[in-house]
Amino acid sequence: MRRAEASAPGKIILFGEHFVVKGYRAIATSTSLRARVSVEEIREPGIVIESENLNIKGSLNLNLEGNVPRELLVYVEILRALRERGFNMIPHRARLKSSMPISAGLGSSASTSVAYALAYTALHGDPLKGRDLLEVSLEGEKVAHGRPSGIDNTIATLGGTIVYRRGEEPLKVEVNIPEGYTFLIADTGVKRSTREAVEHVLKLAESLWKIASLIYEAADKIVEEALKALKTGDVKTLGPLMYVNHGLLNAIGVSHEKLDAIVYEARKHGALGAKLTGAGWGGCAIILAREGDIENLAEKISKHTVTIEKAKINVEGATIDYNS
Repeated sequence: MRRAEASAPGKIILFGEHFVVKGYRAIATSTSLRARVSVEEIREPGIVIESENLNIKGSLNLNLEGNVPRELLVYVEILRALRERGFNMIPHRARLKSSMPISAGLGSSASTSVAYALAYTALHGDPLKGRDLLEVSLEGEKVAHGRPSGIDNTIATLGGTIVYRRGEEPLKVEVNIPEGYTFLIADTGVKRSTREAVEHVLKLAESLWKIASLIYEAADKIVEEALKALKTGDVKTLGPLMYVNHGLLNAIGVSHEKLDAIVYEARKHGALGAKLTGAGWGGCAIILAREGDIENLAEKISKHTVTIEKAKINVEGATIDYNS
């Protein structure tokens, strides 16, 4: 029986979250934390989808009808999109696994969607690539997020680092982080609503635009300087820009006491930079540090987190890891 496996990277927002909603720029990058999906052909005339992280399973027939938990409807929608593109429905079992925390702003849903679409089409011997893979996986994400920006799926598909502005094609960014420096991703374990956080910021910006506009402009200037620092590997500039960006996000009310504590401890104990990443009000913080400082930093911030992961950035996009 045929089997295929694929993986796709998660993402972090390095700079510009929330400000991107009103047309300003953001920088997003892929991480070494990946989602992995295996798809194997089965003899029974149906489809079984299992999520290891969520500990749930759904089953459906080849007409894509059946008993599927809401959290797995993303993958049913991907199959519908593939059927519209001429792919027939192969009886199979899909196993989904992510090395990143769920609902923490790291793009786990999008990377799993991309990996599933890639693995399933590889099973057909006709794996999707580039724009086609992105478009199919985005159909699934619409089930999960309504109107996704596309950042997460773009990163999961293509990998690397992009500068993103709403309504424009993402631009690839050159990144040269020197040897001896790395990132930590610290998950507070605090769940939050991205939609509510975005609405809060928009209301604040509307009521205080004369002041808020200056914050938005400052955030865009940070993106501009960060692009130069990423290209030249200037971590001594990149780090302080992260601290300032966190301060702006705090000023518009989307930080959290645990996020602030992580950033404070990181600064106190020698990290080059730290900030929240994503929607805020919980979720994750990212820390830029010297390799030699990682162990001490992880110990100092551990009381404010549920997981701490060391991660590379700017890694490759979706890949087929096995196909037979």
